[in-house]
Amino acid sequence: MANGHENRQLPRLPACQSCYTKKAKCDNARPKCSPCMRNGHACLTVSLNGSEPVSREYINELEQKALSLQAGVIDIEPLMNDTEEHSPEDNDSSGPAPRDSLRQVAETTDGRNSDMSLSPNYVEGAGISFMSLLFTDPRWREQNQKLLHNLSKRATILETSVQKNSLPSAEEALIVFNSYLGASHVQNPFLLRRYVQDLYQALFPESLEDQHARASGGRSTEHQLFRAFMILAIGAIPLYRAGKHQYHPYGYFLSALKHLEEGFLLKGLESIQDLLLVSRFGIYYHIGTSIWELIQLSTRMCIEQGLHRCRTRKTPDGHLLEEQLRRRVFWQCYMMDRYTSVMLDRPPAVADKDIQVGFPADADDEELELAGQSGVFADLDSFYRISTVQMDSMPATETSVFLFCLRLRKITSKIHTKFQQKTKGIAEQEISQIELASASGTIYLDLDELLNELESWRVSAPVFSNPKCLYERQEWYDLLLMRERLLIIRKAIDLVPKRNNVPPRDLLGICLEYSVGTITTFCAMFDQGLVTYTRSYFQTLFTAGLSVMFCVSVVEDLDYHTIKSASEAVKKGEKTLKLMVQELPDAVHYVALYEALRADILRKTKNQRPDAVDGEQHIPFDTINQSGSIRFLPDGSVNTENEPPAPDIQHNPPWPILTPDASTNEAQLIQLQEVAIESQQLSWDIFGDNVFWSMEADMLGEYVYGSSAAGHFFD
Repeated sequence: MANGHENRQLPRLPACQSCYTKKAKCDNARPKCSPCMRNGHACLTVSLNGSEPVSREYINELEQKALSLQAGVIDIEPLMNDTEEHSPEDNDSSGPAPRDSLRQVAETTDGRNSDMSLSPNYVEGAGISFMSLLFTDPRWREQNQKLLHNLSKRATILETSVQKNSLPSAEEALIVFNSYLGASHVQNPFLLRRYVQDLYQALFPESLEDQHARASGGRSTEHQLFRAFMILAIGAIPLYRAGKHQYHPYGYFLSALKHLEEGFLLKGLESIQDLLLVSRFGIYYHIGTSIWELIQLSTRMCIEQGLHRCRTRKTPDGHLLEEQLRRRVFWQCYMMDRYTSVMLDRPPAVADKDIQVGFPADADDEELELAGQSGVFADLDSFYRISTVQMDSMPATETSVFLFCLRLRKITSKIHTKFQQKTKGIAEQEISQIELASASGTIYLDLDELLNELESWRVSAPVFSNPKCLYERQEWYDLLLMRERLLIIRKAIDLVPKRNNVPPRDLLGICLEYSVGTITTFCAMFDQGLVTYTRSYFQTLFTAGLSVMFCVSVVEDLDYHTIKSASEAVKKGEKTLKLMVQELPDAVHYVALYEALRADILRKTKNQRPDAVDGEQHIPFDTINQSGSIRFLPDGSVNTENEPPAPDIQHNPPWPILTPDASTNEAQLIQLQEVAIESQQLSWDIFGDNVFWSMEADMLGEYVYGSSAAGHFFD
């Protein structure tokens, strides 16, 4: 009985490092959580800000000591104010408590079965927590109980198996290879263009001599076939989604896995390139493996091979291109690491301060090869310095877009680092009014600095007179700018001191401007078919829409034009989300949530400013979804009954979670599965448990944890 009483007093501990990384259920047990006790692992706290991790056993010792002192001392308030943990009985004390302690007490004693360890992304400074006020209206919650209940479950997902594709004809393969080189390679040149072209020639010889040479030389290697199928898988994505290619990209991916050799991680630089190919494909389709884990592994392999350091030995004559490729591979890993880590508020795989190697040179491969053969340049850095001086007068090169995106990720990394440091500084101590003002000023200073850096970055964008792909278009650069601006302002709003939980008016105005800009820019590009659907784009549009709703709901002095543009933006965002959810059916409940919030916020706004908000115009899903397989009901729930068979492959079938099945090549029937989250997650405090933040697992899961339903890449 005594132990049970003590356990009720002990505060809820966050997920340990092992469970946090593996997305395992971490309980509140001491001195170790059950998974760590079962597996014999050390149970340590997560170190998000570079702080030293602490073992749960040590925490348990301190807690037991505190309980012993509490039982033996009458007046313990001075002692308890020096600790970071408080039991529920401390609420009766008359003395003031530190701000973080009060917040912790509220989280653990408010009567709700809150489990913050299930929401590792829910931290101040992640750029989302301030929107919790959107869900505080009791009337809205009462009216949308079924919707909230649906959000507490795993979203409905489509599972199907796709047959492995064989190599296409030489003509079809040439189109897909050119699609890879003309699109994905422009932003992600971690393979040499020449290598991709030579690989095509090796597998699809044109002349009779080449065909005889291939026949006499034997079959293609397994590694060649793996890479060829991965290039086909990535290159086929835009073609297949536009109805210009008949074979599903996932079929090429399954064929690539068939040719994956047992020691594929033992090939040095080539192994990293192979992991990057899989990771790039995983941005568009479930691969059954965590992209975040793959990039963490790739970056560790880069570090083991010393790619993050300057080479101590002189580059041999004629091998500038080899050094260029090494840098392109490392910085590609860096770029994808920052992309996934910042999106999921995870620590990066390598800190910026530990990177010594410079950027790749802004030059075409042929230019580097000639420069290397000339013997004029001692190494790539000397060539880079000269090319940087001449950059203003040079046309765009093969690496121009890559370097432009890389500079953006450097700024993104700086954003992540700065605001994570602010998170620790503000949350871990009691702050006076003077310190609050100082903290606010520092946040404003950093915000201004980072926004100026983004403006300078946008001005430096390469210009293509005849853009041939998305990555060469100025509209895409505008979208990247808007998205990063919105990320910065949301993080600042999360951390800045608030009055009555409402952020400063000027920051809300900026947030509203950037949110509307993000929605408008993305929707225009989506309508033109310039961008395709991905989970990261869905998350960007979803959070931008919620940001608009939040700003409109808390700012009372918005003018007519601002309210009108905001209302049009959230409606436009809803329409695009409903189009995207046809291909991302596991996101359907989030669209229902968005629609319910949009209707409620705009109704209240119209009551206050009837001149600025048009009459309610419901966007019926049936007018968008021709198959009628998914319908939003008036109560915010979703009807997925009578799911029709998958449409013909030429009509872009709904985006599935595709499950590779090594035991059969026969296409299985599409089946709907709803997996309920454990009952203790079912709470109406959306921002206090994992209900709303299950978007991380459902919508962004493949970036971190992969799909539990799909096969595993390493199996």
